[in-house]
Amino acid sequence: MEGTEPGTRRRKPPPTKRGLMIEAWEKLGRTMVGESELREIQRLVRSQFGPGADASPVAIARVLADEGAELRHPEVIEFDARWREAKIEKDRGQFKGLDELLAGKPLRLRKAEALIKKLERLRQRGENAEDHSVAKRARSMAISGRQTAELLAKDKELNALQRAEQTEIAEWFKVWIQTPTLFADWLELRRRSPEFRKKFSVKEVAP
Repeated sequence: MEGTEPGTRRRKPPPTKRGLMIEAWEKLGRTMVGESELREIQRLVRSQFGPGADASPVAIARVLADEGAELRHPEVIEFDARWREAKIEKDRGQFKGLDELLAGKPLRLRKAEALIKKLERLRQRGENAEDHSVAKRARSMAISGRQTAELLAKDKELNALQRAEQTEIAEWFKVWIQTPTLFADWLELRRRSPEFRKKFSVKEVAP
C-alpha cells in the first residue's frame, strides 16, 4: 500500500455549530448550565461562525440538554428573554431612519438616493459580519420601496414630475437590488445622461 504523501493528509473537518456547542460545553467541564456557561458558548460560536450565526440561549440549552446537561431553567429563560430584547433593540437601531421606505409616500430623488446608500451600508456591514439577516432585511425594504414607487408612478393625484420621479426611483431600487455593488457607479452615469438631465433639473431634484 502506498504511503500518504506529506501535505496530503486529510484535515479534520471544522465542527458544525451544534458540534461546537457540545465541544465547548464538554471543555467547560460543568454538568449544570446557566447564564455564564451559555454566554461562553455563544462567544465561541460567534467567533467561529460570525455574528450572523449567533444562537439564542434557549437554542444552545436545548442542544446541551439532549447531551445530558442539567439546566438552571429560570436562569436560562431569563437570560434568553434579555438576549432577545437586546437583539430586537439592536435591529431596530440599525434600520432607524428607513421608515420612509414603508410609509407609502412619494420620495424625492435625493431622499431616495440617501436611503439606498444607507441600505448599501447595512448590506456591507451585514456581509462583513456574516450576518445574512441584515442583508436580507435591507433587500426586503428595497423591494418594498420599489413596489411603492411603481404604484405611485401610476397615481393620477400626483403631478407629472412626481410620477416621473417615482418611475426613476423604482428603477434605482431595481438596479440596487440586482447589483448593489455597481449601483453607485451606475447612478453617476445615469445622472449624466441627456435623458435624465432633460427630465430633472437641479431645482426639481432638490429635497
